[in-house]
Amino acid sequence: MKGAARKKVLLVEDDVDLAELYRGVLRWSGFDAAHVIDGVSALRVLEEETPDLIVVDMNLPVLSGDQVLREMAAHPELRQIPAIVVTGEDISPNVAVEQAKQVLRKPCPPDRLVSVVERYVRAA
Repeated sequence: MKGAARKKVLLVEDDVDLAELYRGVLRWSGFDAAHVIDGVSALRVLEEETPDLIVVDMNLPVLSGDQVLREMAAHPELRQIPAIVVTGEDISPNVAVEQAKQVLRKPCPPDRLVSVVERYVRAA
């Protein structure tokens, strides 16, 4: 990623310690990683800027990750943003989750997250 503009990743995770770990490895790997702790904040960020990829937890306060994905799917300009779900919960397939490029189970090793993010940012 050297010499190119840093790709933007929005990390939506309410576990602050985990989010800081993921944010740190994403930045170290050359991404511009922003973090919010709930779905409402994620949608506010998405109204202002378009990241190259979003990483979203399913179990969030205020507005769930599932609801964030549904809102993204309802708006053509947001629908194009690749989404990766990272969750510790068993989730049943539904329209929102099926739109995610990949579902990773917690605890997800940081290097695995970076590998998946790199794959989908390159493909976008």
